[in-house]
Amino acid sequence: MVTHSSWQRKLILIFRSEKRLNAGKIIKTYNDRSFDEMKATTITESMCDIEALTNERKSTDLENHLNNLKYKSLGESELCFYHNTLIILMRRKYKIDKTFAEFERLWEAESDYLLTHLSLRWIVSACDTFIDHSNNTHRAAILMNVVTLMNTLRTYETKNFLQLSTNAESMPLLTEKTDMLYAGDLPLYDGLTYFRIGTDDSLRNMRKRYNKFQKVDKLATSILLSVFEKLQHTDSAFATLRALHRDDWSKWWLN
Repeated sequence: MVTHSSWQRKLILIFRSEKRLNAGKIIKTYNDRSFDEMKATTITESMCDIEALTNERKSTDLENHLNNLKYKSLGESELCFYHNTLIILMRRKYKIDKTFAEFERLWEAESDYLLTHLSLRWIVSACDTFIDHSNNTHRAAILMNVVTLMNTLRTYETKNFLQLSTNAESMPLLTEKTDMLYAGDLPLYDGLTYFRIGTDDSLRNMRKRYNKFQKVDKLATSILLSVFEKLQHTDSAFATLRALHRDDWSKWWLN
């Protein structure tokens, strides 16, 4: 267990506080809005602060991050943006229980609409959110299949993009494409991106979510984790991306 010094703890608290700053004010703007009203409202440029837009993928400042997201959501309904905002607030640990209750209420009331209008990217994020916060382990287990399906697809799509040989010793690494994937999020389709080789934490997070099922069925979870680990050491797309990974914190294999 890592023990932080007093000044390190203060820095962590300041960082976490900044990530949630003005969250209450943001969520309050939706208090008197019905789901139908938000469905009928389309995100337009006039609703964004154009001058405050940044090139940062994930701004520490919550308002800037949501402003960037709103600009990327032009033409979508405000209900979709509201849904995505709830996910971001939970990721930043803002009143998780209360925010998740609202998230569940939204899905119970508007599942057909959300499944029709959300991109695959945000549907997967919704599944992640249910897995992380729902007390319904059956629901979490079922939705884990969605996350596994999409992460596996993204991994293999990334390998295809790189056009690597299946023989690790003779793989003609295409430097230009590899650099593109190291540089940032490269669009795939329907809001998904190729695997951000070098730093992507999707597979790490997937493994962490697998681990949650130890409490439900230790034997089944042990089998799942064992199979997943074996795939990291065979001639698979997972192994290809593992060989290109740089960030020790977000690695998804054991050794």
